[in-house]
Amino acid sequence: MKTTLITTRLGMLMLGGLSLMTTAAQADWDRNGHPQVRYAYQQSQAYSQQINARQARQMDRIEAGKHDGSLTRHEVRDLMREQHEIQAMEHHFRADGIIDAREFRRLDHALDQANRNIRAERHDRQARYAYNIRPR
Repeated sequence: MKTTLITTRLGMLMLGGLSLMTTAAQADWDRNGHPQVRYAYQQSQAYSQQINARQARQMDRIEAGKHDGSLTRHEVRDLMREQHEIQAMEHHFRADGIIDAREFRRLDHALDQANRNIRAERHDRQARYAYNIRPR
């Protein structure tokens, strides 16, 4: 009789412990059943910081080219339009709350292409003021 009582109590304790462990394990799952939501948001924020830093550097390069005359008015307009398209793509990807790895790769590829375009336009020997003649 004592062994049955002890066995029953041990079994109930184990079931209680298991239920607490499963509850704790489910705490990291979101409402759609996806694990580690916090990690996804942290990764998304890291992606956003990288994208924003690259875009800021590219905008600085465009502004520098505009001020030193290595970019024409039309080149600046086209490069700025490309930057706005990348920004719109980022906002579209962020609509669900996170930027996943696939979306980051697409943004990274677009920023790589924009980087090549900025370099090509700044070094194509077209100057805003040809022959150093500046309008008065």
